[in-house]
Amino acid sequence: MQISTEANGEYLQMRVVGRLDNEWSAHLSKALDEAIRNGSHSIIMDLTEVEYLSSAGIGALVRAHKQFQAIHGFFGIGTAAPQVSEVIRLTGLSKMLLIDPAKLPKAAPRFQSTVMPEFRFAAFGGMLFEVYDIEPKATLTAQLIGNPDRLARSTYGSPQCHPYAFPENSFGLGQGAFGSDFADCANRFGEFLAVGGSAAQLPTNGTGKPDYQRGTGDFVPTVQMLYGLRCEGNFALQHRFEPHDPTEKITFSKLVEQSLNLSKSNLAGMVFLAETAGLVGASLRRSPAVADEGSTDKFAHPEVRRWLSFSPERVYPHSLALIVGVAARGAPTQQDRLASLLRPLSPQSVISGHFHAAVFSYRPFKKRKLNLEETVTTLFESEDLQGVLHLLHDDRPIIGCGESEFVRGACWISPVATVQQEGA
Repeated sequence: MQISTEANGEYLQMRVVGRLDNEWSAHLSKALDEAIRNGSHSIIMDLTEVEYLSSAGIGALVRAHKQFQAIHGFFGIGTAAPQVSEVIRLTGLSKMLLIDPAKLPKAAPRFQSTVMPEFRFAAFGGMLFEVYDIEPKATLTAQLIGNPDRLARSTYGSPQCHPYAFPENSFGLGQGAFGSDFADCANRFGEFLAVGGSAAQLPTNGTGKPDYQRGTGDFVPTVQMLYGLRCEGNFALQHRFEPHDPTEKITFSKLVEQSLNLSKSNLAGMVFLAETAGLVGASLRRSPAVADEGSTDKFAHPEVRRWLSFSPERVYPHSLALIVGVAARGAPTQQDRLASLLRPLSPQSVISGHFHAAVFSYRPFKKRKLNLEETVTTLFESEDLQGVLHLLHDDRPIIGCGESEFVRGACWISPVATVQQEGA
């Protein structure tokens, strides 16, 4: 939505463009309050470019009328789109809100001064987005740590284990554990993610209970990593998302694809906070640092049953998922430094990626723009950390449960400008 204003004699003329629904009525009220604070006590509204007026929008207009009456001012709608006028007529508020054209000022408005919201609105791919520019030219530096290919056929040892810190300006994921060194972590290595100065990890020592570290004071979460990804830098933008049809759910591959489109890049790091309709993923049953005398390929049948735990159906519905990862447009080639880490997000998707999710008990989160660090800290302080898993698409014939689905949420995203390789 956009609100334009122009002083016209004793009146302030205000034009609204877009949808005046529950989401946008608060912005209109804020603009009207600001106009009053700036000394405008007479306002004429132009709603000729309003596409839709909801009950919440009508409520904002009625409140404004009463507010101006209280200060002995003047407020009303001078012109409106036919559908808007009809809604006002049907609600019986024409006399209160619509101005007699004969009483309008004769000067034609130019609407040169613009009051813009702090975000822009987009709709495509069956989804609605509120997009907030954070640092438009920001990019990320990505470090590919270790060798993911060793997981299936080899055992990781001390030479492949290195500690990595994750301060607030970084995020990452992979196989790792919390501890002092390789020997301390050998039987606990499993999926982890880190973001916003906190880190969560699922130990493989049989407890099934995820652990976490939260940065406080001078303490910075540190993970003993076997392999994974670490990104550093600032986010370029944030968007809020929801389905265009409230009865529909958002699939993860579609969400990542549209987020990549918004970033206008072919390779980007992403962090999601989303209300879940159900997650599909996997986690290690055994630490990859523990020697095994079984098959040389841990992920071949039937060995895969000993090494991996799959979600047989969508799990963790009605929860909050904090998701960290990287996505690329198109299948990676062997020349790409991230090729060993990226996999297609679904059989039909043109996007490849790698994402881990930490699952928390549900809590509503604030509307509009969110501060990532504050939001993550609140999750770890106030909610129950229920699980950590690697998100994937289960495309097995007949019994496959598809991919993760979401109701709504927020995403922070930034293009990856540089990829570095560390370790092997």
